Amino acid sequence: MDKKNWRTFVYYGSLLAFLLFFTWAFFEVVDALRAKEVETFDTAVINVVQSWINEGRTARMVFITELGSVKFFTAATVLISLFLAIRKRYGWALFFIFVNALGGLFNSLLKEFFKRQRPDVLPLIEQGGYSFPSGHSMGSFIFYGAVSFMLFRLIKGKWKKTIAALAAGSIVILIGLTRIYLGVHYPSDVIAGFSIGAAWLFFCIMVFHVSEYTFKSRRKKTSR
Repeated sequence: MDKKNWRTFVYYGSLLAFLLFFTWAFFEVVDALRAKEVETFDTAVINVVQSWINEGRTARMVFITELGSVKFFTAATVLISLFLAIRKRYGWALFFIFVNALGGLFNSLLKEFFKRQRPDVLPLIEQGGYSFPSGHSMGSFIFYGAVSFMLFRLIKGKWKKTIAALAAGSIVILIGLTRIYLGVHYPSDVIAGFSIGAAWLFFCIMVFHVSEYTFKSRRKKTSR
């Protein structure tokens, strides 16, 4: 196996490994939730995070949490997809719409399946619906992860790629933290949201690569 093929093997092997790991992590949280083994952990983390509450910090947390809202993701997905389409990156535009739109639907189905009520703690904002898994956490991992993946593929320069990945990761973590701080999610909701969001993202990336390979192969055959 030459160097190029080895890198390809490692890359796709890593995608599959991440998909399996995060899927396993999600079901581990589900098992712990059903066995009622997360209550002590959730309470301890909530007590620590909500001990930070003050007026100025709460305003910043509300702003950050909006970066993980359905309204923000919908508007941003439309704008980014239009930009990609204008630049004739049609495959990327379809990928971005697919991963975010179906990811949101997937979260809604999971919430309806588990029907976990929201924490009975100090809620700093109003939030309806069920709690598990956190939609903000799942959606932020999918959205910012997809943006990071596209930038990694479309821009040049290791530093630019590294900065984009670090920025995306930081935003995702902060959004998850705000959900605990604001009293609308248990920490286990956030961890589960990150886990299943990551699994969905890596699954979609693999589907994108398969579709990309299939399209290129068919185009080569028709051009002969």
